[in-house]
Amino acid sequence: MLLVDLLEVVLLAFFSFIFGWTVYNLPALLVGVRQLKRKAAAERPFGKGEAAFGLPFFSLIVPMKDEGRVAERILGALVRLDYPSDKYEVLVIEDGSVDETHDVCREYEGMCPGRIRVFHRESQPGKPSALNYALQFARGDVIGVFDADNLPEADVLRRAAEHFRSGEVVALQGLLSSINADQNMLTKFIHYENILQYSAFFAGRDRLGLFVPFAGTCQFIMRRVLEEVGGWSDVALAEDMELAARLTEKGYHVKFASDVRCLQENPSSFSQLAGQRARWFRGCMDVAVKYGRLLKRLERRSLDAEIFFSGPFMMVLFLLTYLLGLYAFFVPFNFGVYTGVLTQFTSFVTLFVLFLLGVGLAYASRPRRISNVKWLPFIYLYWTTQVFVAFYAFLQIVLRRPARWMRTLHTGVVTNH
Repeated sequence: MLLVDLLEVVLLAFFSFIFGWTVYNLPALLVGVRQLKRKAAAERPFGKGEAAFGLPFFSLIVPMKDEGRVAERILGALVRLDYPSDKYEVLVIEDGSVDETHDVCREYEGMCPGRIRVFHRESQPGKPSALNYALQFARGDVIGVFDADNLPEADVLRRAAEHFRSGEVVALQGLLSSINADQNMLTKFIHYENILQYSAFFAGRDRLGLFVPFAGTCQFIMRRVLEEVGGWSDVALAEDMELAARLTEKGYHVKFASDVRCLQENPSSFSQLAGQRARWFRGCMDVAVKYGRLLKRLERRSLDAEIFFSGPFMMVLFLLTYLLGLYAFFVPFNFGVYTGVLTQFTSFVTLFVLFLLGVGLAYASRPRRISNVKWLPFIYLYWTTQVFVAFYAFLQIVLRRPARWMRTLHTGVVTNH
């Protein structure tokens, strides 16, 4: 009897946390989906007749290691940006590559002297270190970061410049989409996940004045602000989220801009995806613990940031709830009144969230296709598998395993333009 009562209390606590966390995030999703319906009308082009002296100077940092399959693509795209060539520079940090990456980078440096600068390092300490190394050589008013597998749209700097011209924006996160969505079923799931995450959830959070994280690429920040907060953390697994948390602590915030767009390559195998997400989840958990002091500020964006960082912990709760539910299925167990009602409400809210995601998916897809809604059950199952990855990341923290930076392999496959 005591075991039954204990199980009842645990289930009630778990479902309370899950229900509260889900309901809390609903407004951002609602607003984001509503924004999707209006996005086409709200988007305005950048005035190309703007005098060059009114444009900020960008320093774009691109860390690379063994990126021979994609190096030429990203560098070619950056050279062809629709932005005055004397108003931006590209800093490539090449860390001990053993393929043709170094040769490709040097070739582009020779083609565009002064605009592309390549820095070779024999050490391989990871992306955050490369970013900090490049910062000391950057000349720009605004620092931008792109990954080697990216393909930014030609107007990415013009649109970013438009946001910074207001004087109110100090940090900006652009919209990421897939360059290899049709490679296989997994890349298709990740593609739709990105659509919902950026076009709906992040857009809604930005609209409500809530915390918006950096995503590691297609991100921009004023140089003076970046130097003020001390650059990137060399020891963080999720250096992008850690920097966003530090900005929030200093009273700054990251703006999400859906018109600043960039394509990226998604992992095409589950092993690559699991390694990438394990690093993300553990990095996010580390930030949640490190910046728990944000809860003391009693300020909306600070509190919301800590709730956002708790996401991987909530995924662990989801898994534990599944396991407890499985136990209750095989062992005769009657749910108490409160637990029964709460599980029904949680199920209803989950269905409502899936409905909103379906609407968002229909509106965000290009071209708009209602038939894309059929992917929702599979995407939900795909998300469910990630709770095991989050649990693995959680165990790594509990067991005090050393944090290791693992890069995602890029193949250069392009299926979407």
